[in-house]
Amino acid sequence: MSKWRERYAAFEDCFAGTLIVIGVGLIFYGVVCRYVFNSPKAWIDEISTYFVVWGTLVGMAVALREGHHIQVDILYDRVPPSVKKAFNIFSNALGVLFCFFFIFFGGKLLSLYWDTQQQSTDTGIYLWIVYLVIPLSGLMLGYRFLDNLLSNLRKEVKLEWNG
Repeated sequence: MSKWRERYAAFEDCFAGTLIVIGVGLIFYGVVCRYVFNSPKAWIDEISTYFVVWGTLVGMAVALREGHHIQVDILYDRVPPSVKKAFNIFSNALGVLFCFFFIFFGGKLLSLYWDTQQQSTDTGIYLWIVYLVIPLSGLMLGYRFLDNLLSNLRKEVKLEWNG
């Protein structure tokens, strides 16, 4: 793996992990404030949700890179390598197409909130900041799908002999 790929993979891991840890930490802080000090903080629910959702959406690219997405492989495991290659190419091409639409419509939503400058009710955060994660995570996930697609297109099919 090239240095750039290693650095990008480390960035993905750190970015997604940091967002999740901050979100869970804020949830814990909110529980302690509410039940130990009897002083609930309304803003914690909103902000922690944003962090957890951001971490999850960014983490989709990490899961794809590591092969941890849900997959049903009962049929996949029983087909010859040439069919497996076709399945891989089809699924990754479909993933790239999904990401294209995810980025496109996420960008439209982001543009709407940018134009209207709407803010969240509890904290007053501009909603375009919240929805920035949609095209960003779409780009990150799309890069992973495209990388997998190109890798599968370059692979040579090794035929097995069952004789």
